[in-house]
Amino acid sequence: MPSQKGRDLLLKIGNGASPETFATIGAARTVAITINNHPVNSTTLDSNGFQCLEAAAGLQALEIILEGLFKDTAAEETLRQSAFGRTTKNYQLLFPNGDVLAAAFVIGDYRRSGSFDGLEGFALTLVRSGNGTFTPGG
Repeated sequence: MPSQKGRDLLLKIGNGASPETFATIGAARTVAITINNHPVNSTTLDSNGFQCLEAAAGLQALEIILEGLFKDTAAEETLRQSAFGRTTKNYQLLFPNGDVLAAAFVIGDYRRSGSFDGLEGFALTLVRSGNGTFTPGG
């Protein structure tokens, strides 16, 4: 798989309207996506000593850790308000190859940093709330 430019990986946040529109928060410099699957242990005496798991009955958690640069002051204000308000918002993560990860997220951690070549940076952890979609690029 060819490498992709981080500046082309965009984070967008929805405005909650119907139809919902998404505003670009900024470009990500680093991204880490973690999917945790927690299957249910269904082992019984009839399992002959082997552990049995029910994957579909378990819990799946998705967490995204991002560091990036704000697009502008309005983007910083939007993200900050969402963090302080502890609200669930719809986000989109757009990858350079056209992949899109979209879901409702809560901001678990938020950090605003100083200037990088005249731009403010951010670091945040998004924790998925409910289901989401992953659409492969075309």
